[in-house]
Amino acid sequence: MRVRTALSAFAALTAVGLGGLGAAAPAAAAPGAASHQTAVQAADGLDVHRGKYFTLGGCQTAGQQGVDRGHWDRYQCAEGTFFWNLWTNR
Repeated sequence: MRVRTALSAFAALTAVGLGGLGAAAPAAAAPGAASHQTAVQAADGLDVHRGKYFTLGGCQTAGQQGVDRGHWDRYQCAEGTFFWNLWTNR
């Protein structure tokens, strides 16, 4: 039972850590790097790429947290090759 709890905690911490890195990466990216970040586009008006996530749940959590904090009004998680891409309206 301890192993399962420890693995669950490790997985949660890893997801949070990777989510935090993914959200910070676009802000630090060079201006020319935006053109080749991802080949998947989201719905109309959602043109700001906010990061890549390993799971749909991680992407949705990050998107909803951004809405709750007032960083953007809408978001979408678009499926990529190996990741979920978070797109927002601002």
